[in-house]
Amino acid sequence: MQHYYPQTEIIKGMVWTGESDETHFWNGLPVGEDWYHIDLSWQQFPPGSMIREFAVLDRENLGDTEATLQRCALLLSRVEDYLKTSAR
Repeated sequence: MQHYYPQTEIIKGMVWTGESDETHFWNGLPVGEDWYHIDLSWQQFPPGSMIREFAVLDRENLGDTEATLQRCALLLSRVEDYLKTSAR
């Protein structure tokens, strides 16, 4: 998301599923004093789940492992390939 929309931020939060709290990551766009939440994977949670708390992360100090960086590069490559194919 940050590759195509650099004004978005990475958010880490706790989601209550109705049975337990789960750590979850998504993107957010600051709009004035509020946040517009962009979560492309929210459907993994059962209906009625809710965000209990969240914090905006410093993307320059995420401490990502090499494996995470490689997965992100692979995802970006696949998205770019898809967009090229879809544009035809």
